[in-house]
Amino acid sequence: MDGDVEKALKYTNAYYPNVLKDNEHVYFRLRCRRFIEMIRQGAEMQNSSPTNGVKKINGNGYNGDWYDDIINHDMELDDHQGQTSNWDRMETEEAPQIDYEQLLEDTIAYGRDLQAEFKDDPRREVSKALGDAFSLMAYQDPLTAKEVSHLLDPSGRVAVAEDLNSAILCEYSLVF
Repeated sequence: MDGDVEKALKYTNAYYPNVLKDNEHVYFRLRCRRFIEMIRQGAEMQNSSPTNGVKKINGNGYNGDWYDDIINHDMELDDHQGQTSNWDRMETEEAPQIDYEQLLEDTIAYGRDLQAEFKDDPRREVSKALGDAFSLMAYQDPLTAKEVSHLLDPSGRVAVAEDLNSAILCEYSLVF
């Protein structure tokens, strides 16, 4: 319920190892929610930045929106893969941006993994959920964009948590 989907996945696998295997729709919803929570966290970090979103990259200022950072980060990865120099690393004036940069990298990697894992899934609800989740990345501030802000609402955690709890109860009520 607090948005730590990774912890939910870890404990579910540890204490109820068959639940996610037997309830693929719950597993999928947890994975999508984790991606959404990562985007939410990044957007909140951007909105709470004391520099009001303005960062410096190699001495050049620019307005560092979530969307711009994803585009710029992907371009850096594409243009400089395999290089070991540190010239393209982001230099920031404040320590919280380092955490943000790591979150950005983790979010992109997680999104790519999520897409790869479910890209061939024939279920319409899976492709719609993926499309909705990935659409968050098209907005500079998804927290305030009326088209997608509902996806980031913490109330979305409730439905996923209820699905997980129901799956656990169903799985283990059969044992008794």
